[in-house]
Amino acid sequence: MKSESTYKRYKTIGLISAVVLAAAAIVVFFVFTNNDSWLTKSTIQRRVLPSDLCVKTDVWYQDDTGRLIDEGEGEYIISGMEYFYEKTGVQPFLWVTSYYDEINQYNNLKDGKEAADNLMKNKYEDLFGSDGGHILIALSDSSQFTTSYFWRCYPGGNASVYVMDDEAVQILMDCLSFIYKPDGVHPGRSIRDGFIKAADTMMKDQTFVSYAVAVVIVGVLLFITIICISSIRKSNKENIAYQKTLREREKARKEEAIADQKKAELEKQKYEDDLETQYMAIPCPNCGGSGNKIRKGTVGICKYCGTAIKVGRDGKIEFLSNDD
Repeated sequence: MKSESTYKRYKTIGLISAVVLAAAAIVVFFVFTNNDSWLTKSTIQRRVLPSDLCVKTDVWYQDDTGRLIDEGEGEYIISGMEYFYEKTGVQPFLWVTSYYDEINQYNNLKDGKEAADNLMKNKYEDLFGSDGGHILIALSDSSQFTTSYFWRCYPGGNASVYVMDDEAVQILMDCLSFIYKPDGVHPGRSIRDGFIKAADTMMKDQTFVSYAVAVVIVGVLLFITIICISSIRKSNKENIAYQKTLREREKARKEEAIADQKKAELEKQKYEDDLETQYMAIPCPNCGGSGNKIRKGTVGICKYCGTAIKVGRDGKIEFLSNDD
């Protein structure tokens, strides 16, 4: 019964450990592999840009094409950029244009990039002047590549120093380029979702969160391990004590069996000794032969001449003739 109980305990501990390990593995996998593999991770904790470093305007976007955003979708785009502004303190401005064809005329990639940077810088200054708390985001299509869309960012000086570092800009570009669905039912909503996703991502140190979750998981596993080890040790101690009790019981049983055997042997010997005292060495009254042993109260036959000899209980010998 004891060994069966120990087996059940081990089985329960093993089952619990397996479930906990499986759950931990799923959580760890989710934390480290399911956090949008396409998205640049935020590795620092950013703080909101002070309000006095950004003069908020009522203009949020400008569409020079009329092709990339459906009519009536502006409210969705503005709601996403307002969320971005509240989270970061940096006010975004979306410029929908066809600058790509203008930039693409440069055969040299370096010259094309420089031209694009100058275009974005000039547009920023036209919109905000010396105010460095904004970020200009340009969305452009191409007449040469009808299914291609291009994003570019230009943060102001204050925005770049306080919030929109290179990593934050890349996060914003990742979110807008990946989430934006120009051929979807509501492309404006996808842009809104891109701004929301970018704001939530860049304003949180994801590495800290991931490692914090990992630490918690390791702590839980360590706690479960300690409980399991403690339970196993307790089971081992109980099993050792039980085995000791079994050995002691077996030893006592053997000692009792030996004692009973000795007692039986003593009683047998006593009986045999008592029985021996009942026999008498009787010389034959007829032939004088010795060596006859006859028990008291019985009749014996002389082993030499066959004469019957009776011995009374009192040890008196009587000679019986062969005729008797």
